[in-house]
Amino acid sequence: MGCVRSEKDSDYYKVVDDAINSYAWAAVVKLQERRVITDVLGPIGQGKEAKIILARGADGRYAVLKIFYPVPVRFKRRSPYILGDPRFRNLKISDQLHLVEVWCRKEFGNLSRAYEAGVRVPRPLGFYRNVLAMEFIGVDRNPAPLLAEVGLENIEDPYGLFYDILKNLEKTYVLAGLVHGDLSPFNILYDGQNPWIIDWGSAVRRGHPKEFEYLRRDVERVLEFFGYPLDAEALFKKLVERGAWRGRVEVDEEGWLLIGGKRIID
Repeated sequence: MGCVRSEKDSDYYKVVDDAINSYAWAAVVKLQERRVITDVLGPIGQGKEAKIILARGADGRYAVLKIFYPVPVRFKRRSPYILGDPRFRNLKISDQLHLVEVWCRKEFGNLSRAYEAGVRVPRPLGFYRNVLAMEFIGVDRNPAPLLAEVGLENIEDPYGLFYDILKNLEKTYVLAGLVHGDLSPFNILYDGQNPWIIDWGSAVRRGHPKEFEYLRRDVERVLEFFGYPLDAEALFKKLVERGAWRGRVEVDEEGWLLIGGKRIID
């Protein structure tokens, strides 16, 4: 059983002291108290907006804490993804720190919605303030690399992987009702067999004023990495058309959505 740490536990605090202050540390402690996680094991990654910390979940398995830096962020960069989202129509952002909390809550909500729709994403575990807990994707304590780091030349079956990502892209749009908004090889983990889509903070619900702009961009970025195996504009239009379908949607034995009895590649 893990030990719940207090904000005064200075030795333990040093494990992640470059990522968080007492404000964020209190959020980590709250997740421990709620038994979302037990132990915090140390940093395994870092980005422009967050630090990635390895932890242990209540089930004994490795988990990840995504700790958004609790410092003022540029609202201009994030505002289009929040203020145009119907879920945040009445939101009044009073300060930059509050925006970090909103962004964390938004990512958890998007991640949960995608997970429930069958999109291959890390399983969401919980969140508090600016700390998001989710399933760890990797081997032992080594996180799976980004698809961009692996490189197309090191993938045994690139077209098979492309079609797998396409299945998940379609499920995101049709079943989850989301547009990722920042989909690229830099936001897809590759474990040697399967792709895992991460970084859902920018995702917007369908109906967002920039829904089609973001969807087209997601399609183009994925196709660009794989050498444009399909026509980008044609694929974009198919997704929009299939997203407007109001009939029954089924999933075949290979994971493709069947809309009107057809796959998107038929």
